[in-house]
Amino acid sequence: MKYHNHMKIFIVGGGEIGKTLAVQLSHDGYELTVIDKEENVVNSMSNTVDAICFQGNGASYTTLTDVGANEADIFIAVTDSDELNILSCMTAHLLGAKHTIARIREVDYARQNRFYKNKMGLSIIINPEMATAMEVYRLLRFPLATRVEVFARGRAELVEMTVRQNSPLGGKSLIEINKSMGINLLICAVVREGEAFVPKGDTILQYGDILYMTGAAEEFRKSFRKIGLPVKPLQSVMIAGGSRISYYLTEALIKQGAKVTLIEKRQDLAEEISALAPEAAVMCDDALTYFDSMSDSDIANTDAFIALTDNDEYNLIAAMYAESQGINKVVSRISAKSRLNVLPEESKICTISREDVAADRILGYSRSLLNAEDNDAVESLYRLMDGKIEFIEFNINENDKNLNIPLKDLKLKRNILLGSIIRDYRTIIPRGDDKLLPGDTALVATINRQIARLEDIFAE
Repeated sequence: MKYHNHMKIFIVGGGEIGKTLAVQLSHDGYELTVIDKEENVVNSMSNTVDAICFQGNGASYTTLTDVGANEADIFIAVTDSDELNILSCMTAHLLGAKHTIARIREVDYARQNRFYKNKMGLSIIINPEMATAMEVYRLLRFPLATRVEVFARGRAELVEMTVRQNSPLGGKSLIEINKSMGINLLICAVVREGEAFVPKGDTILQYGDILYMTGAAEEFRKSFRKIGLPVKPLQSVMIAGGSRISYYLTEALIKQGAKVTLIEKRQDLAEEISALAPEAAVMCDDALTYFDSMSDSDIANTDAFIALTDNDEYNLIAAMYAESQGINKVVSRISAKSRLNVLPEESKICTISREDVAADRILGYSRSLLNAEDNDAVESLYRLMDGKIEFIEFNINENDKNLNIPLKDLKLKRNILLGSIIRDYRTIIPRGDDKLLPGDTALVATINRQIARLEDIFAE
């Protein structure tokens, strides 16, 4: 389904993040223009994306005037240069672009986001490295989770996990899990053999199923403990690669009391990270070589290993080696998804893509702007399984339809589920007698559907 294709979106920068954005925004039916300095990038985008592709300087007043950036509903600058992105957005804003989004990676710039928003007209700043680090940080809280997202300002969570062999969830129906096992979580979607569906009460979970669960943040630990799933707090974490992602992640882990060992084989970068994060143990070494120097006791006391170098192949090899050593939680950064084929089917390694994280944040913000003229608003958007599954967070006010009506009296469209309702700092797992009220936040799960308004989830 395509919608609101009258909206004009401009993207400056045809790199991995720009390409990921362009493919999805084009698929969603927006009127899209892509600008990049490199001719080969422009030619490649022209052949793969339904968009106007223009070779030029995305920060140039002349270029932006020529392509009509003054008519942009959303102007996005995601080149590798922070300065170019800021200047592009500022120029587009002065020309008349309604909303501007800049990718900013430098730590000093990222900390000045209020200045850029208030004084230079930026609508939102995306720091892909920080966003990726925070996603890894959330992953580390649950050893079995393969993805963790937060919504409603941290009051509720979305957790992705696989039903492994010997899992207490395998062979049980959702009714048994929710009642007999006494957990206060909702399984919103299941992926089985590559196909996603909204489960029913009598759906029996099978080994290998991928589950998407929602609930109050504090309920996950309680519920996982009840059913015997591990929730051991992290005490010792090893990180391979001295990237910006590594720095942000190290900072977050140290704040929560974990011991961090960071391994970077380039001496200048190792020294730089050591100066920025003095509480971490920074080793100038190769991660695989460092593993060989570790004692069995050191490895046994390592709760998690995260591979964050710029080399996909190295990350996967290091991650597989860490998993073979018995480390419970292993995460690998990866850019090219085709390389995931090297992972054994039974592997528990989590993978994360900086490009996908950044694109998801921008797509969520873009979707929220669709409702600028309406009353309900998309607060956030989470795309999973290459966009087949979406979790959308709506803010609800008194003008929304279907309020104050018991959910049992409303009919949802096929492949849509109301996952959670957040009200007055409480997270409610929706039951038949619950109602949507003004001021609520609602989390909606959709499969192979795109919705722009809350009213779109209900059947006539």
